[in-house]
Amino acid sequence: QLRSCGPGAFSRLPSHRFESATIAQSDLIGFTQLASKKSPQEVVKFISEVFGRFDALTDKHRVYKVETVGDAYIAGQADRPLTLENSPLDVVLFALDMVKATHHWSRRRGQRVSCRVGVHHGFVIGGIVGTEMQRYHLFGEMMTVVEVLESTAPEGGVQASAACRCAILEQMEEFQVPQQLALFIEREDKFLRTSKDEVHHYDEVGGRTFLVQSYGHGGLGHHARS
Repeated sequence: QLRSCGPGAFSRLPSHRFESATIAQSDLIGFTQLASKKSPQEVVKFISEVFGRFDALTDKHRVYKVETVGDAYIAGQADRPLTLENSPLDVVLFALDMVKATHHWSRRRGQRVSCRVGVHHGFVIGGIVGTEMQRYHLFGEMMTVVEVLESTAPEGGVQASAACRCAILEQMEEFQVPQQLALFIEREDKFLRTSKDEVHHYDEVGGRTFLVQSYGHGGLGHHARS
């Protein structure tokens, strides 16, 4: 789309409204401590190995890799042109697979690194900004909410918002997807709390949140994608 803009393209860079996006953000737990004991070359090698596994999962689940910030990885689906498919369930399964991939890498490397992920569903704006090293970014309250969901998720867990759960349950009902593919367990904590002991209220993320579990998923067929 950018190439088709022709001369003066920077004055009219493409931007889009996505009414029904599902975005996942992950964080590597223990990686900062690991990095403090390793050489720069080792740190880059380790993060490349982990994120390389995540990149492969974006192909498997057909999600768009938005960006990486430090050891955080952000990806998701929305309406076209962001992705060809728009399946909230696929994004949650992608999130669960990120946790599995991190634990598998950690065991092979003999390291103590885990992962936590937050997933939210809703409205977001996408577009290209700036003139150098351009990349398609997402903006809006969605990104603030998903960051809170990630930072307050338990180690090794995937935390979904109420809006995300609702979208997935509707999708599963429509396509008759087995319930065990995505089980939602409501959090009973009075508040959401980060690993740094920062407190967040549930109304910051649109209501009560849910930890996601899945049994026996191996990816979805096209019949389960919207």
